[in-house]
Amino acid sequence: MKTLPLLVLAALTTVAHADDRKAAEKYFRAGAKAYAAQSFAAAAANFDEAYKASPMPEIAFSAAQAYRRLYRIDPNAAHVRRAIELYKAYLADVKTGGRVGDAADNLAEMETVLRGLGAAAGAGSSAVIARTRIGVSVALADQTASETDALREVGDATGEITRGLAVTIDGKPAEPFALVEVEPKEHVIGVSAEGYLPVEKKTIAVDGASSLVEVVLQPKPAAVTVKTESGARISVDGRAVATPPTAALQLPAGKHLITVLRSGRHAFGREISVARGESLAFSAPLEKTAQRRAVPWVLGSAGLLAVGAVATGIAANTHDGRAADIQDELETGNRPPSDADRYDEEVRQRDRYVTSTWVLGSAAIAAGTVGVLLLVFDSPSAEGARIAPVVGTASGGAVVSGTF
Repeated sequence: MKTLPLLVLAALTTVAHADDRKAAEKYFRAGAKAYAAQSFAAAAANFDEAYKASPMPEIAFSAAQAYRRLYRIDPNAAHVRRAIELYKAYLADVKTGGRVGDAADNLAEMETVLRGLGAAAGAGSSAVIARTRIGVSVALADQTASETDALREVGDATGEITRGLAVTIDGKPAEPFALVEVEPKEHVIGVSAEGYLPVEKKTIAVDGASSLVEVVLQPKPAAVTVKTESGARISVDGRAVATPPTAALQLPAGKHLITVLRSGRHAFGREISVARGESLAFSAPLEKTAQRRAVPWVLGSAGLLAVGAVATGIAANTHDGRAADIQDELETGNRPPSDADRYDEEVRQRDRYVTSTWVLGSAAIAAGTVGVLLLVFDSPSAEGARIAPVVGTASGGAVVSGTF
């Protein structure tokens, strides 16, 4: 009977351990980002919170690194003592591999510094006191995970913070990634950055606890306006998106192939490269294809041939009527031989015009059919288009042309 409570206790312990690990990873990510942005005080505070949640050697080393770098900016003996404490904790768990060599060297450096400050290596402790704090960790939705997202020892290399990144708590500026002391109540977090949509969210600060609010910024789309002929079809990266004459497109930052297609026109395309929040406008002139330029001539020829067929048909009908009149006179008898000659001539003329009518009518139908086919089957496709470099647009790019 004792087995069931033991299993429940083990399951609860596993869940608690998973929650601690999750909290440690969240604070570690914020600390790593702050460290990369050379905000060492914020990095040290976040690494401390991560180490409290899960005392892993990788976190201890990273926190020690942050305190060591912080001492160079703020020469406080407490930073040195905390760095020594954390380096020793790392070396107690990691005997070989990892960053053992760096930890030993940095430990020796910090101990030398502490002796120079006239403080005993074991005096005092810089353990984090429980306070009511809120930190804001910012991630960018369009950037891939970096080494700062992995739970591993940080090195000495640093980077820079996102351009224009600004954090506010209840409307007051706050340092990104830093744990800021606040009152235990509901607070409004605001985050903005150049090229990203601003975010505002609410969080509750618990008395005597530190909490980290993770905010993911979505990139602002680029506004691209394409002006071209009515009836054309605009596609972006092979996907139909709009119908002109003026189309306003919302595109993610990066390179895109914009194509404009219309029956009877050569395909127009441009490869553009846009940044977050950029505005770009360009015209897409469409040139008629050889087929479409030929259609008026072919259909015009068909019309002329049809007119000729009608004229010869009328002439044939006229001569047929004359022949019939002469035949009626000949049937009355007592007519001169010249009437028979006139009848034969009218019949010959009628037959010639009938033949001409058939020839001209058939040619008109053939030409008209060709014109209609040229009109119907003149739908260019972007497939097989050639991309030729072009210079002069604000975004740079290429013009796409092709034979269809």
